[in-house]
Amino acid sequence: MGTTACATCDAKCGNGNANVRGDNRSDPIYVAMCKILCETRKEMCEGKHKGKTASSVAEGKAKNSPDLQRAVNKRYPKSTAAVNKHRYVRYDNALKSWNRAKVAKETIERHLDNVIRQIEKQAAKAVATKVGKAAARSWLKLVPVLNVISTAYDVYDLASTGVDIYQQIKQARAQFSGDVYSIRPDVAVMGENGQLQDIYDFKFDGDDWQPGQQEMYNKNLDDSGARARAKAINSNACGCNGPSFVPRTGV
Repeated sequence: MGTTACATCDAKCGNGNANVRGDNRSDPIYVAMCKILCETRKEMCEGKHKGKTASSVAEGKAKNSPDLQRAVNKRYPKSTAAVNKHRYVRYDNALKSWNRAKVAKETIERHLDNVIRQIEKQAAKAVATKVGKAAARSWLKLVPVLNVISTAYDVYDLASTGVDIYQQIKQARAQFSGDVYSIRPDVAVMGENGQLQDIYDFKFDGDDWQPGQQEMYNKNLDDSGARARAKAINSNACGCNGPSFVPRTGV
């Protein structure tokens, strides 16, 4: 098990297998992501991805991994893995040492105006077809750009009254009236209606949480009502074999 399958590969790079340690072994998503991290780490060691970062390679694997999607469905039924997708999070009084740029209020308002236009179209469709909650689920897919649904609005009954819809948007405007930041988790687990359920981030050798990153991820989870905490996927917890350190960028 200590040698690679191909004759041209560097045996010192290991076989890319993961041996997940501790409580993480009971989390199928963590195990699936460890498999991706250890495999990517081996390939970076072998010089297979010149000019690319380990993170970008791992994200590409995650997007196309049926194992990861099965793992997501096992832990969170009817959920999907959103890989490296932009999200907004409100975080007031962030530390200056985090050196994070706020999203312009004009950008937030522009996006909310667009959501309102989409809602108006879907509301009209709901009234015409009387599909109610089915229509609600369809327009929920439009909202993740602002994470409106991650603030406890899980189900909208568009067949009720248009007033309810606009009240929700007013609440969303209030939520995003403070300091808003852009985040990009490597893997965000999204529920059936688009609500955030969990966050996982690849951390290759020599990498760690950036200032404020974990705090903002956890705040986004809190705002969605999720009990989960953002998790780091690293070679130590994953039990990757091979060298103790592998460069994060191919040369």
